Amino acid sequence: MRNFIILIAFWVISINAFSQGGAILAPETHQPGDPSTHPVVTSSIIPSVNNGAKRALDVEVQGSITNSEGNKTTTPLSNGSTFTGTGEIDKHSHFGISMKTDVDGILYTDFSNDGTNWDSTFPPAGFQVTGGIHEFHTGVKLGRYFRVRFLNDSGSDQSYIRLYTYYGDNFVPSNTPINQSVGIDNDASITRPNDFADEVVIGRRSGISPFTKFGYREGLTAASGEQTVWAASGNFTPLTTASTFTIAYNSSTDGDSTTGALTLYFQYVDSNGLKAESTHTLGATGSDVTSFSGLGINRIAVASSGSAQMNTNDITVTATTGGTTQAVIPALQSVTQQAIFFVDSNSFAVARFLWINTNKLSGGGTPRVQVKGYVFNRNVATRYEIFRVTIDTNSDTTKVINEPIGFRLTPSDVFYLVADTDTNNTDINARFSLREYKND
Repeated sequence: MRNFIILIAFWVISINAFSQGGAILAPETHQPGDPSTHPVVTSSIIPSVNNGAKRALDVEVQGSITNSEGNKTTTPLSNGSTFTGTGEIDKHSHFGISMKTDVDGILYTDFSNDGTNWDSTFPPAGFQVTGGIHEFHTGVKLGRYFRVRFLNDSGSDQSYIRLYTYYGDNFVPSNTPINQSVGIDNDASITRPNDFADEVVIGRRSGISPFTKFGYREGLTAASGEQTVWAASGNFTPLTTASTFTIAYNSSTDGDSTTGALTLYFQYVDSNGLKAESTHTLGATGSDVTSFSGLGINRIAVASSGSAQMNTNDITVTATTGGTTQAVIPALQSVTQQAIFFVDSNSFAVARFLWINTNKLSGGGTPRVQVKGYVFNRNVATRYEIFRVTIDTNSDTTKVINEPIGFRLTPSDVFYLVADTDTNNTDINARFSLREYKND
């Protein structure tokens, strides 16, 4: 009976409390973040730091959106003026911006890890705002300080601006009706069509480098045996020790103050076997030595020239130590012609396409030409034959190979082609393409 009286009394007290606008809350037994049991506080912003540049927000908001007073403005800007919001930090991971003004401008969103150094702006060039058009963006700020900037660069003063910023969680990206024009800076998920090969070629795939090699050899002779497919006399000898490169050229037609080649662009592997690029300015003596060292040259191209718009005579590049020929730019061609590729020491490469053409351009006869592919690996100083094909020009002059899984080349490999003919004055042309993949 006593317990029943206590229960009645508690019920009466509860009714009175509610009739007076109060509330009695049961002890919290829920898990934090459970919206079914946690009281909702729609605005509880307590500035803990406010020096005009940044402030911290202690926000207890459940399932709601917080208004940012520091990144809100309705005060029109004169031409050339900028509104810079207050740097704020709170527990929410997302921001949203809704604004409209009558003139054009640029909207920036800035981020900082410490509230002092604003190291990041997205997008870097800002959002282009068109006068009279509502602008809306959402994004992820994580736990960083955040602020908004707006620049009036329209050439006119604003009549109005209504810029509001909100914080919350799980904001979805803004979407657009299918029949609406889409601006280049609209919020979007990355869903562009994907052509892997094209993206590699234009540099949109990090860690992957494409390379197409091309070269020829004129005047192959039957008595010379295997001859490197490149525009040089003699055969290619891979370097095992890094060396600078000596450049030989005709200083009356190429080099400083001439009409021919003036500067050369090198793509090579450096003394550590890593891919590198350098530019060399030709002198006026006919013989230069590069300031850099390397283990092999993938390509040299004329980077600038005089009125001839090309190299007028052959440019031959040898290893300064040892004197072996490493590359040749034939006269009038502005780029090396050699079926040789050096794999970076921290990469693998996959060659999928190989094209070979051979013929006899003058004189009689139908040559039979055997073409081989060799790999020399610098790590073990050993050469391997990985490919051979014989072309009988009596019935065919061209071989095209599209390897389904590709030729796999390992770090520090040097891949090159050689040809052997049974008929003098035979010419051969070759081309192959590959992709190089960084290990890290």
